[in-house]
Amino acid sequence: MSKIHLKEKSIHGTSSFPLHVYTKKKNNHYFVGYHWHEEIEFIYVEDGVLEITVNSESRNVSKGNFIFINSGDVHQINSSGPSIHHAIVFHPRMLNFDFSDICQNNIIGPLTKGYMRFPASTHFDNQTNNFIVNKLKEIISVSYSNSDIAALSIKILLLQIVEFLYQKNSFSKAENKLRENQENIKKVIRYIQDNYSEKISLNDLASILNMNKNYFCKYFKHLIGKQPITYINEYRCEKAVELLHKTDLKILDISLMVGFDNLSYFIRKFKEYKRFTPAEYRKKYIL
Repeated sequence: MSKIHLKEKSIHGTSSFPLHVYTKKKNNHYFVGYHWHEEIEFIYVEDGVLEITVNSESRNVSKGNFIFINSGDVHQINSSGPSIHHAIVFHPRMLNFDFSDICQNNIIGPLTKGYMRFPASTHFDNQTNNFIVNKLKEIISVSYSNSDIAALSIKILLLQIVEFLYQKNSFSKAENKLRENQENIKKVIRYIQDNYSEKISLNDLASILNMNKNYFCKYFKHLIGKQPITYINEYRCEKAVELLHKTDLKILDISLMVGFDNLSYFIRKFKEYKRFTPAEYRKKYIL
């Protein structure tokens, strides 16, 4: 079975314009597990509510609101009901100026190198919220147009967002501890993704970071918001969902393929996370 690393390998946009707008319209639940990418991501929710977890902090982003996800942030997206959202994903280097002027040195450079971060909050004053939402809507609209100057228009709009947030003193400095924690948790989640079909012990995971088991469990929960075993079971259930959609394998076979050696336990956990048993899920969403 192929293994998919947590870090996205997708190319967003093109090499000459590394930005793409993804529009997701879902009639029922929507879930994207923990992942990260070098790109910055702006998510605007047109309808419904998304629960977005970024570096262990969970936030509900409702209709008409947005969230910034910085380069390298470990994040997941979940919605329990119908929703429409737009994800503007772009590589920070596209903000750079070729000429190293004061703007590049003092603002754009620190931002694209990760020393300066977009605000993590989803609660802004009305002026800020209205300004950012209008700019995001413009970017989404322009991205779907056939304008010859769409790329220029989008870049200008992004820089206007940067200018506005800088004037508001909304950017924060990246802390070394945050970067260290991000790299640690990425190592652990990579291991889980590479070995989810096999037995994974807490000692295996703790040894990756040279920690004892008890301290590791507290550390992982602090960063991800859940115990390592819970995360492993949820990830295995997501892989089971993929197999339910892509194959007609028996439930027992799927259980074994995703790392559950006890069918009853697999069914119980699947229902806990997905509200249906695997058979019920297949009947409701696939057959």
